[in-house]
Amino acid sequence: MNVWTWAVDGWIIAIGALGALACAIPGTFLVVRRTSMLADAISHAVLPGIAVAFLLTGTRDPFFMFLGAATAGLIVTLASSSLARFARIDSGAALGIVFTTMFALGLILIVQVADRVDLDPSCVLYGAVELAPLDSTLIAAIEVPRAVLVLGGVTLLNALVALLFWKELKLMAFDPALAKTLGCRPQLMESIILGMAAATCVAAFESVGSILVVAMMIIPAAAARLFSDRLCGVIVGAMIIGIIAAVLGHWIATSLAPALVAGGRDASSAGSIAATLGALLVLCIIIAPRRGIVVRLAHRWLLTLRCAREDALGLLWRLDEDDRSVDVATLRALLVGGAEIAPLLARVALWSLVRDGRIDRGDGRATLTERGRAEGASLVRSHRLWEIYLMQRLALAKDHVHPTAMVLEHITDAALRERLAKAGGASAASSQPLADPHGRSVPPKTDG
Repeated sequence: MNVWTWAVDGWIIAIGALGALACAIPGTFLVVRRTSMLADAISHAVLPGIAVAFLLTGTRDPFFMFLGAATAGLIVTLASSSLARFARIDSGAALGIVFTTMFALGLILIVQVADRVDLDPSCVLYGAVELAPLDSTLIAAIEVPRAVLVLGGVTLLNALVALLFWKELKLMAFDPALAKTLGCRPQLMESIILGMAAATCVAAFESVGSILVVAMMIIPAAAARLFSDRLCGVIVGAMIIGIIAAVLGHWIATSLAPALVAGGRDASSAGSIAATLGALLVLCIIIAPRRGIVVRLAHRWLLTLRCAREDALGLLWRLDEDDRSVDVATLRALLVGGAEIAPLLARVALWSLVRDGRIDRGDGRATLTERGRAEGASLVRSHRLWEIYLMQRLALAKDHVHPTAMVLEHITDAALRERLAKAGGASAASSQPLADPHGRSVPPKTDG
């Protein structure tokens, strides 16, 4: 386990965080537009462009690298769209064919020119973020890694482009058809998004590698999308998640992994950051406030509990209608056997009804309170009105209306109940109560 120092670990975290910031803006637009695959395609397809630029210039000048990457990205876009149009295959399949071919070509070119050009294939694929602080520049008496300057510049460039074209990019992200109608030139906006993604991939290749740049571009935005429906909120959330992953990932690689793995060797920081991003995405999927698994399970449980409570009130009202009295244990057994409610759910439903004053279990019997009786009558009214409606309007057989009405009664409000009553033949002047298909009287209106 190594002792952290700002001169090494601090700059590594800063490089990872800047990579996440640079990737957040184009990555958010790709995720929102549901074109996340383009990030993978661009990060792999620009490889031959970079290799050709190295081969022709013999230098790692960012300008020539960007030109090569932009050219390769343009080739991917044109080739995939042409292949989909002329070969009549799915656009996703066409994109997969083109970018895998371009990536393979890039690997071949890198291997061929590796002896003549300072380009390491493993650095392109996996990155060398641990070594990035060694390549530094003296600024104001401070050794600043070149990767910090490059990634910082790309971050500012992406932010500037996003601010300049914010309205057009936002409209393009959510409604391309409307954007085209308003003259926003969707093809130009798409080219701008692809250009930002390509520039970010080029800037991050040497320091974080193509694998981590894809993870940083897609995973934080996808995780942030679970928390916000606003484009600005997703971008900010993606940046925060990316920074957290950079800090945790490097700590896992340099502190946790050596303590857990035999030999005490550090793990790859780029790989740890990517794995941390995946873990954070899983965590967000679980705990997201509106779309998370925990919240959805809680909502499902509460909905199931509400239906079980209403079934208990309706059952007890029907028992009172027949002048039958039961204790809580018998009522619970009737719910489990008749309404097919799970025993634990039935127990919780009855306990909650007793606790909030809808059921009274004094003298050993379960009886409805005034509040519980009103709610039970409304529920039974909804049920029997639905039975009348289903039989009269949908021509369902008398012995087929009960199961459907058992479901619909739980989603019926006061206004819908009165519409069903009018459809069933009830009127203010009529003194004759409605009867369901089984001959039971529909309870009178109890809503205020």
